Amino acid sequence: MQEPGEPQETVEDFIALPPATGDDPYSEVRRAAVEQINRDRLGAGLPAVELDLLSSEVGDRHCQEMAAYRYLSHWNLRGLLPYHRYHLAGGRDHVQENSSRLTVISSEPDPISTEPEEILPHLLRAHERMVAERPPVDGHRKNILDPGHTHVGIGLAVVGGEFVMTQQFVNRYVRLQELPDILPKKRIEVRGEVLQKDFGPYYCVLFHEEESQRRTVEELNQTYAYSDTIGEMTSKVSSWEMQLDRSRGRFRFAVPVPNSGPGYYHLLLWVRRPIRSIPYELHPGGTYNIDTKNGIPCAGWVFRQE
Repeated sequence: MQEPGEPQETVEDFIALPPATGDDPYSEVRRAAVEQINRDRLGAGLPAVELDLLSSEVGDRHCQEMAAYRYLSHWNLRGLLPYHRYHLAGGRDHVQENSSRLTVISSEPDPISTEPEEILPHLLRAHERMVAERPPVDGHRKNILDPGHTHVGIGLAVVGGEFVMTQQFVNRYVRLQELPDILPKKRIEVRGEVLQKDFGPYYCVLFHEEESQRRTVEELNQTYAYSDTIGEMTSKVSSWEMQLDRSRGRFRFAVPVPNSGPGYYHLLLWVRRPIRSIPYELHPGGTYNIDTKNGIPCAGWVFRQE
């Protein structure tokens, strides 16, 4: 018999809920959760977010694994973080995750119902707890009320007495042209199109991360917050090194690629508005500083280097 914390080849046997795409009986549950998120955002004077199906499906997969193995973490058993998992599923935007877990101890084999009307209260109560957080321990609340978000995915799963949910907040401001999976030599040619009016590309950084390491359930349950700027900053591109066609909203720039060894390389792009405030050209005597507090992380790409 396999121990609970020992990874199996697949968790498909434990999946109690279908993916968010296709024929999803939980679509109304997800939409109700987004409506509550938007009530809280609008109450804080922030724009509403839209339900995103891809990040919901990515969240479902992570929830299914967490419920099956009874852990709660932003890392999965393979050691991958939300932006890794989202990218590998085809997502190209910036994503930031909230997660919550409920455990019911019972002699019944399945004490938590998988019926949509029974799941929704668990989902809403988890959200309420996040919104009720107070500083300095209020990371979930800050994520919910981040003004830069445009979309959100709602992930959920039930396995026996375990209910796990995630909120995958997405910043969708640009559309990147496809890049390779393997890190290019010498430089990365980045091209894309701005989707949000009056925003322009502002700053780009390439981070090098070590190869992901598998984690045990015990290790995962001891993790806490994560960052999408982990690893070594190997190169950066400032706005004055970028080209933007303002009439068409298209941009391009090159990111130098150093020889930093094997592992993952995470390309992260920020945008900013208004465009007139972005220094795409340097003028003699001017002072130019890049401050990501004035930008929005909006797109990412994960490369591998063997």
